[in-house]
Amino acid sequence: MSVAPVSGRERLEAVPLRWSAPVIGGAEVSPPYLLTTAVFDGSEPMGSAFAGVHTHADGLLVWPHTGSMTLHTPTGVRRLVPGQGLWLPPGAPHASAADPGGVGCYTYVARSATPVTWTSPRAVKVGRALQEMLLHLDATPMRDDLRLRTQRVILEMLQDDPLPVLEVPVPADWRIQALAEDVLRDPYDDRSLEEQAARHALSVRTVTRVFSQDIGVSFTRWRALVRMSAAMGLLAQGHPVNLVAHRCGYSTTSAFSAAFRRVTGASPTEYLRERSVPAPPEASGPPERSEPSAEGAARPEGGRFATHPGRGTTPGGPGIH
Repeated sequence: MSVAPVSGRERLEAVPLRWSAPVIGGAEVSPPYLLTTAVFDGSEPMGSAFAGVHTHADGLLVWPHTGSMTLHTPTGVRRLVPGQGLWLPPGAPHASAADPGGVGCYTYVARSATPVTWTSPRAVKVGRALQEMLLHLDATPMRDDLRLRTQRVILEMLQDDPLPVLEVPVPADWRIQALAEDVLRDPYDDRSLEEQAARHALSVRTVTRVFSQDIGVSFTRWRALVRMSAAMGLLAQGHPVNLVAHRCGYSTTSAFSAAFRRVTGASPTEYLRERSVPAPPEASGPPERSEPSAEGAARPEGGRFATHPGRGTTPGGPGIH
């Protein structure tokens, strides 16, 4: 299955995500620490490194600080906005990146410190207070005893998000994978079902039946989910609702808001307010960093992982995880 995050009408090159053979990663948190956070921005172009499906020996909390992030798991694609986090247990295969203009964060939790019942992906609330504590640990020198106490408090603060993270399921049936990839690359393409089917040498009946059997929803409903996911990214980047509505193919803002509410249970404004989405990234910019310290905290360079206590070697490449 090939997928790639989309910003506006930009078409990004899709690359295969090989879930059957992920790169096996080791632990990211070094004893005695309990967690560590790495920060990416989306300033550098995405390339073939996005194909890197991989795992970690530690637990992982994926969350955006500004803008949005796109997270791929074997079951689907999730677009995260500030306030949302997605927990992945140790060994869970994934691929993710900060969307253009966004700042994405990865908090690794030592296997010994992961909640024993968190054995599958789950939505976790990452409010502003928790975000700032994690970024403060990442950027601030402090004594080991204080750092460990703060890390314990953070772990106690982790809780399920009462509002679900929208997941776009991806098809497993090879007959519709290429069609689904095209929609995921360009969710604003307004080709009809008949045109999409003909483009891939499929009958409308086959597409309709396979989507119903494999995904559990119609093609039209599935494409609406894809568009709402893309809309969340645009809204988190600070685009006005009327512009997002137009890009998603809705003739009026009210029609878009009604469709958004059907999918998320809230209007676009209510959804972002509940998530406490901060100022658009062009206004706020990436989180500031302190100067390097003897403990190992360092200023990140142009979208790369920061290095700090608890972190081992840097995997992946700029802006890609």
